[in-house]
Amino acid sequence: MWIAILLAVALAGCATRPAPDFGGRWKPVNRYSEAPNEIPLHQSYVFYPSPMDGTLKAMLTRWTQDSNMKLDYQHYSDFTLHQAVSQIHTTSLPDAISQLNSAYAGHGVVIAREGEQIVVRSAVSAPPAAGNDTPAVDAASKSAHAPKSEPSQPHSPSASAADPAALPSATLAQASGPSR
Repeated sequence: MWIAILLAVALAGCATRPAPDFGGRWKPVNRYSEAPNEIPLHQSYVFYPSPMDGTLKAMLTRWTQDSNMKLDYQHYSDFTLHQAVSQIHTTSLPDAISQLNSAYAGHGVVIAREGEQIVVRSAVSAPPAAGNDTPAVDAASKSAHAPKSEPSQPHSPSASAADPAALPSATLAQASGPSR
């Protein structure tokens, strides 16, 4: 009986169809290119406006979240994205901020990177540019904004070096730099 079963299995194995002959172009499996191709392991973040952003604040929020930064939006208004913003496509945050400043300069918006945050201010509340030690304010404006309790005194560089007590407190605060 075992012989009959063995004979039936052997005949059944011979009765199966052969494997199909696959046609077409075949590529060898172990074929290497002539020169190496670079495969970046870490893609650089690209700063660009997404159609889903819609507004300046939404776009900057996405940028700061993607870059592990914070957004300090101090401007009193938000702005829709427009054609000039659609041209931004860069891996450099300073370049992207510069392009945004150009695009929104007519609307009184100033955007800056301060440490690990992006700050958006109104142009009237923006601090003076770096490297500009003395703000461009005329004498009439200084006297109009001077505190009423302190008399307006002329400022001379030799007086501030010799006797800091002779200067008004606003001048001392300005000379020591911005307070944080």
